[in-house]
Amino acid sequence: MADTSLTLSVETGATPAQVWRCLTEPELLKQWFAPAPVTVTDAEIDPTPGGGFRTVMQVPEMGEMDGGWGCVLVADPERRIVWTSALGPGFKPNPAPGEGAFAFTADIRLAETAEGCTYTATVLHASDADRAAHEAMGFHDGWGAAAQQLADLARTL
Repeated sequence: MADTSLTLSVETGATPAQVWRCLTEPELLKQWFAPAPVTVTDAEIDPTPGGGFRTVMQVPEMGEMDGGWGCVLVADPERRIVWTSALGPGFKPNPAPGEGAFAFTADIRLAETAEGCTYTATVLHASDADRAAHEAMGFHDGWGAAAQQLADLARTL
């Protein structure tokens, strides 16, 4: 089976507890989740298995983009959170994504280090074509910029 994942890691300089707050508190999530100049205007998360996850972004020259509801699969405080866009709250299947879109699962892990913790995001896709499309959209730049924004915010808490 082909590897259909994309991964990036950032040393945060913040503790796992600080980063966990940024991952699971809506008001903090809104401050880092999208790479500037994109802004998050609404965020909802229930960081428990089966809980919902949703963000609404304001994208310059494109307008508002509602990411729709996703589902939290794993929530291990200060260590790991996994959510997917393939399911909605309560593990209910979401409709198939529209033309040009794809479902994915984000597996976020925090590893304590001498400097704080490392944030590692692994995004799993159903096919190599979906992985390639996400990479072509600028996954590493976009998710990397957002991860750096997360690190910068977490260090202030």
